[in-house]
Amino acid sequence: MTEVAALLAAFLEATGRDAAIWERREGAVTPTLLGASSVAFADRTEPGAAAWDVATWARAQALHAQLVTTGDSVGWLFVEPGHAADADRLLGRLVPVVRRLTRERDGATRDLAERYEEINLLYAIGELLGGTTSVEEVAETLLVELAATIGARRAVFLRADRSQGALAPIATLGLGDAEYEAIALERHDHIAVRAYRAGGACTEDGQAAMVGDPVLATRGAPLLAVAIARPSSGIGITGTFAIPTRRATDPVATPLGVLVLAGREGGSSFTAGDRKLAVAVGTQIGTAMHNASLVRAAVERQQMAREMQLANELQLKLLPNPRVVQPEARAAARVIPAESVGGDFFLLARLDRDRTGVLIGDVSGHGYQSALIMALALSAAGIHVQAAFDPSIALEAVHRSLRDELESTEMSISMCYAVIDTRAGELRFANAGHPHAFVLAADGQLVRLGAVAPPLGWCDDTIEECVITWKPGQRLVFFTDGMVDARDAQGRRLTEQPLLDTLASMTHGETPDQMLHALFSQLQAHVGSTALRDDCTVVVVDRP
Repeated sequence: MTEVAALLAAFLEATGRDAAIWERREGAVTPTLLGASSVAFADRTEPGAAAWDVATWARAQALHAQLVTTGDSVGWLFVEPGHAADADRLLGRLVPVVRRLTRERDGATRDLAERYEEINLLYAIGELLGGTTSVEEVAETLLVELAATIGARRAVFLRADRSQGALAPIATLGLGDAEYEAIALERHDHIAVRAYRAGGACTEDGQAAMVGDPVLATRGAPLLAVAIARPSSGIGITGTFAIPTRRATDPVATPLGVLVLAGREGGSSFTAGDRKLAVAVGTQIGTAMHNASLVRAAVERQQMAREMQLANELQLKLLPNPRVVQPEARAAARVIPAESVGGDFFLLARLDRDRTGVLIGDVSGHGYQSALIMALALSAAGIHVQAAFDPSIALEAVHRSLRDELESTEMSISMCYAVIDTRAGELRFANAGHPHAFVLAADGQLVRLGAVAPPLGWCDDTIEECVITWKPGQRLVFFTDGMVDARDAQGRRLTEQPLLDTLASMTHGETPDQMLHALFSQLQAHVGSTALRDDCTVVVVDRP
């Protein structure tokens, strides 16, 4: 029983009179029964509803006839005769109210059903995307879900490949044996490219659709294309094409792909609601794709950090333990790379009971490339310092071993190699461009071991050997320019002189370890929490 019929049945019960209402729509040949208190009364009044003069017919039948509004049309209310005129007028006013409420209820029910499908789709897609880190793995399922809700029979999921300048298909639906080729971004006539460049949605029908996508739009089937973009793209949808809603200064997120749907059931066009739903799905997918790329980038950064940490550990293991020169000599050394790996290195060699070799090197720059050259230089130096008594011959041999690598990388190495010979009372050294090499006397006097050639890799000049007297109580102190160039928070350099002043003050028999600790404490006090700009290395050696 309809709501109007229930109202008329209540009227019959209250007044004992039958009633019926017939609607007469514009253009309709016959009237439509909206409700009656009984079947018999509906049959009795049907001829009157169709009569040319309804009022005259009603009087002839001894019935009351009242013209009422039924919402978007008019109708005739027939009531058996009686003496309750107020009840008749009330009934006439109640009928349009009931009809309006019924239509609103039915419309809300339909809207709710449609919204439920959309909400269910968005929820299902959210669950699908939340369970994977690769949108490509669920692309086909995404197409099936979206196409089923919108009513499309064919679809394609295109991913943007900006390196190739194309939109490449990663999933298709309903194409059978047909192959969907990648679409060059220069094809401005293709609907997918237009949606991609607009960052929104667009539709086509008929002949335009066949031009827009000849694979999907067979026989002019309607097309709907929507860009897969993150919410930050600032794109809103109005009508068929995207309308920018962002300010001119807002950042624009380039779409990550495009969804194209076609072949709607019944051949009808895609509606504004379909576009709105497709845009919401495209935003969901775009957000998931962006998040997946962030996850992959984070994983790659973590992997890189682990690899760099491993490289740092391996690089430090290449450096000799200062105890290798014992018992004849004492040594302390430390390398702090500005990055995970660096280009500073040192070498200590126990040549025999009377001779101790000390080498320091600083590869230009810092970071991974410098670390590779450092490893080659350290390996070559380890071989040549054992094979050559003369420090200059050893450095020239190292240069020959590294010449090709230094030329190809356009890098250089400052290197100083010294040999303490206690039996001869001499210090023999060769310095190729290393500025911070000193002999520290027991009374705090410092003698610089000056460079006799440019850094290795600059030229092929002969490296000369120098010889000075070595006295008991003297120490060798080598450090790299990372110590000198270290900056504080205001960008001020530490410089060399404060380091030399610290060394000159150590005249109380301090051990190499104590001297090393004093220099790095001074470095830390100067830079504080400021990151180092270059690798820092210090080597201290004596023969007590």
